[in-house]
Amino acid sequence: METREQSVEAILDRDGNPLAHFERDEREGRPWADELSCAAAISPSTAAAAIVRSLAGWGATAAGDFGSALIDAGATRLRTFHTCTLALSPPIPEPTLPSGLQLLPAGQFPPAALYEALVAAYPPGHPDHDDEAPASLDGLYDGTLMGPLHPCSAVAWDGRRVVAAVLVQDAEGRPPLAGPWISEAFRYPGPDYAGLGALLLQCVTARASDAGLTALGLSVTDTNPAQAVYERLGFTRTARWTDLEFPCA
Repeated sequence: METREQSVEAILDRDGNPLAHFERDEREGRPWADELSCAAAISPSTAAAAIVRSLAGWGATAAGDFGSALIDAGATRLRTFHTCTLALSPPIPEPTLPSGLQLLPAGQFPPAALYEALVAAYPPGHPDHDDEAPASLDGLYDGTLMGPLHPCSAVAWDGRRVVAAVLVQDAEGRPPLAGPWISEAFRYPGPDYAGLGALLLQCVTARASDAGLTALGLSVTDTNPAQAVYERLGFTRTARWTDLEFPCA
């Protein structure tokens, strides 16, 4: 299966002037306006009501404060998240995992081997809980969601099961909105694995640097405690986004 291509479109006012631009996409069978941004020289509050009407029944990912204007105009907020980037300056030393854990390439495992840890990491009530997470993991492995899995992707293996994973995709373009992208970073919860997520991230960034990558991007929900970990490791915020849904007409 090939990765779906997106096309840039504009929402126009009655005189044919652009109010906003977006990339047409689809999520879970619903049309989606990705990277929705207000046109230059247009007030977001002025454009918002017309955009909510034009995209009735759609979902969207809106840039910056434009999301707030769309919510005020009738859209429903699903989540707010930040894109972040980390500059890689070789050489980056690779840390050692705790005794009893092996650092292994994620590509050596089928995606099903990661399901248990993924579901445990994002239980109901977690800001990034997703009932479709295993299916999404399949799409990350086969490259249909964000591009091929990069060889620096790794898991922590305790001899019986995968207990943590960091996946990197070879997405097209360059960070902060594309390029090599950390699509998943998770571990089993609980004190037995405290700190393992950050340690595995450091291992993967070291391997990414050794592979010649110059930067890694990721996104994180604003209520996810992992934000503090990413910032401590040197990731810097590049943009704020809001996922929305628009009421049907």
